[in-house]
Amino acid sequence: MSLKELGIIHKQIEPIFVAYYNFRGELKDVPSKIEEFRESFIIFPPNPIIVVIDYGVYSEGGSDIDLCLPIDKNFNEEGFNVKTLENVEVLSISHQGSYNMLSETSQKLFNYFSEHAVLGTTKIRLVFQEIGKTDSENNRVEIQGIIHLWDNNLQKNLDKVLDDKEKSKNIMKYKELFNVETSREEKNQWVKSVLKELDIVADNYQKYEILSNCAHEFSQKRIDKLRDIYVVSGSIDAVVEEMQKDYLWYENPTRRGSVIYTTKIPYNLEGYKNAKTQDEKKRNYCHCSLVREYLDEGISTTFCNCSAGWYRQIWEGILKKPVRIEILKTLLNGDESCEFAIHIPLDDKDIL
Repeated sequence: MSLKELGIIHKQIEPIFVAYYNFRGELKDVPSKIEEFRESFIIFPPNPIIVVIDYGVYSEGGSDIDLCLPIDKNFNEEGFNVKTLENVEVLSISHQGSYNMLSETSQKLFNYFSEHAVLGTTKIRLVFQEIGKTDSENNRVEIQGIIHLWDNNLQKNLDKVLDDKEKSKNIMKYKELFNVETSREEKNQWVKSVLKELDIVADNYQKYEILSNCAHEFSQKRIDKLRDIYVVSGSIDAVVEEMQKDYLWYENPTRRGSVIYTTKIPYNLEGYKNAKTQDEKKRNYCHCSLVREYLDEGISTTFCNCSAGWYRQIWEGILKKPVRIEILKTLLNGDESCEFAIHIPLDDKDIL
């Protein structure tokens, strides 16, 4: 079904200046928190509340949630944190009725993301145009799934690294096949053609620089926490030890000298455990919706530099120094797992 038939809208959201309140919790907590937020204002502007849920910071206590009230720059009430919500591209769907049914409407939207291999971020926005009782038919909420603009990042990185407009243009030909309405198959075929051209014109260093900077954004709050541990302790081992406490996010890394080794965990743990064939195992293991259904179709292993970027941004964010990620194993090379070596610059005190 098309976007229109499903009631889904594709649109750009401009930057929004907001007063905000942050808390840890669940979706069910939002209505009561909105009421508390409203009561904290002397004069509450009649603007919709924007709720930003960041599932990338999920931990004990719930998801990281910001209640955001759009305000103008002349807002003068004291005691509020303010910031600008960045401009984003979204797919959105409207929900009217019981708040308890909000998840059901959300699922329609995220099923579309999955079925069409539209890459999302770990954040969603809920625009509460009207919220009363949780079972009220008058509740109106717009659900916005934020799109990770992988193709735009690719274009930017090609232009920067290759510094050759003709080469970039040739690699990005048929870019119209990579949009929110094309099929998973069409997107995959386009990615394969991009990699084929890139393998011809770029060396290994260039391919790493281009694709590792296309990776999904890792939570800055998580990186900041690990950075603080490193600054206070002066120890990479202290960071690795903290990571080992959170297997689902950090995959139990281990360090040997100046190299940190990590093996990706399955994308779908339950599906991986219950898989009957090796092919099923691989499809439930792979994290990337652009390739997981096409692992045996000759996709270039160059693509896995994108996955390497996940680790690159974490460790460069922690150390504030360049790191190099080496791909040791990948499903695209016929391996049963994806493994990476993170080569880090060490001070003398860090070397075992």
